[in-house]
Amino acid sequence: MNAAEKTIYTEELYSIQQLPTVLLTKPWLEVNDAEKEQLSKILSALRLPMERVTIKFQPAFDLSGWNEKPEKLIYFGALPAGITYYEVIDVNGVSLVASESLEALLANEAARKRLWGALRQLFSI
Repeated sequence: MNAAEKTIYTEELYSIQQLPTVLLTKPWLEVNDAEKEQLSKILSALRLPMERVTIKFQPAFDLSGWNEKPEKLIYFGALPAGITYYEVIDVNGVSLVASESLEALLANEAARKRLWGALRQLFSI
């Protein structure tokens, strides 16, 4: 045996957990302070600081072009066909909850409660 055959390489393997994703139908720069505060409250209730989620903009819901799909997704916007609000569903391996826009949630207490129930199920709280 030569020296190369005796060498053992030890490597540490890491499993990098994907961050939950928030998908908005308007650009972040257009999200007003009240909507940002609403999102922050939602994430805080889930024990997720804003820094621990990926926030993406897409004018219409479409996961087909995503290279890396998140495990968990919260979508705020108009519903595409086949998706209902406030239910945990699986779309192409992504567990998601769809909700009205952040702006619409501000004035709708019942919708916020339904969203919270679905998010508790999505995040196993």
